[in-house]
Amino acid sequence: MPLPSCIPPTQLGLEVSSEVQNFSWQQSQSCTSPRSRWNTFLNQVCLSTFLPWLQTEYAPQATVWTDVIAHHSIWEAVNGTAIIMDTKRLILIPDKNLETRELRVPQEWIDIPNWAGDYYLGVQVNPDGEWLRIWGYTTHEQLKIQGSYNSEERVYCLDANQMVEDLNVLWVVRQLYPDEPTQAVIAPLPTLADTQVENLWQRLANPAIANPRLELPFELWGALLQRPDWQQRLSRRALTSTRVNLRSMFGNVFADTWQAVEALFDSQPDFAFSFRQTNDATQASIQRAKEIDLPTKEGNQILVLMLMLTEETDGRLGIRTQLHSREREQHLPTNVRLNLISASGEVVQSVTARQEDNSIQLKRFKCPANTQFSLQVCLDDFCFSEEFTS
Repeated sequence: MPLPSCIPPTQLGLEVSSEVQNFSWQQSQSCTSPRSRWNTFLNQVCLSTFLPWLQTEYAPQATVWTDVIAHHSIWEAVNGTAIIMDTKRLILIPDKNLETRELRVPQEWIDIPNWAGDYYLGVQVNPDGEWLRIWGYTTHEQLKIQGSYNSEERVYCLDANQMVEDLNVLWVVRQLYPDEPTQAVIAPLPTLADTQVENLWQRLANPAIANPRLELPFELWGALLQRPDWQQRLSRRALTSTRVNLRSMFGNVFADTWQAVEALFDSQPDFAFSFRQTNDATQASIQRAKEIDLPTKEGNQILVLMLMLTEETDGRLGIRTQLHSREREQHLPTNVRLNLISASGEVVQSVTARQEDNSIQLKRFKCPANTQFSLQVCLDDFCFSEEFTS
């Protein structure tokens, strides 16, 4: 398809070959959601068309920044493609919208120190993927100083009239002023403890999370992405559980895997739970249990994670949790851990089974409405995690 006549002569327009269209479509089919498939298609079209042109016309040594783009993991969550050109980094931001009133750059490309670019190019991709145009460019410094930040979508926005429309200006500037400052100061991100990293990735692995980049505070998300193993982690997001709403249990709404305690221990009525010893009869309470198939060196062992929920007078939810072996005569595996993890991935409480322990329990805690947390049962390399909201 020839380039449309609506592309101004000052803007770069490039045809997209049918081979690139087909390849980009094939690359997108392995993605996990319609949003990520479309994102992958646009970015692959953009990369496979613009990079060969750049290598031919201006920078033979230009190459894709494989630290981020390898395996296409990034396009599952973040829009944008990075290209290394000499000592500078170009970030291509593709969009299918016909309106090019502003450039919208994901925060990851601006505020993660080892991701930040020097130049950011707005790219309009024809919805059918048959052509694209570079409609303007700007610098990291300009985006930080003159751009506006959208906290809901975590993007930096810059009006089109503040950008340079003619890409030829970029090549002239690079030739005349190769040391031109292009980046603003970038605040460092926190260094996360290994246990916190594991807990955060387990939380993000939940397939019910449609957009993982918005699930965590940016400081935590950015800190994860600046680690060298983030691609492997992001590409294997998968977890069997979804978040359990604890308050719904008081309306007799239960997930299938959470059973009445008596249903699990009906043959052992006196074992149906030490929670009864601490239950305040004046408060409404719910008791539920879930079986966990725990692999051990001696073979699999069934454990039972138990909850007692109490509605407090101040509106909070009181929570007790214990871990038992399914069989009364059987001890818990030594060193099995029961952890309480906050929404930020920090270990709030942890208890470890000693030799010949029949059960372990966390200290009772209270949560305001809509508090998110998770419980983990871990032994050696195995770690079961369940997410809750109070």
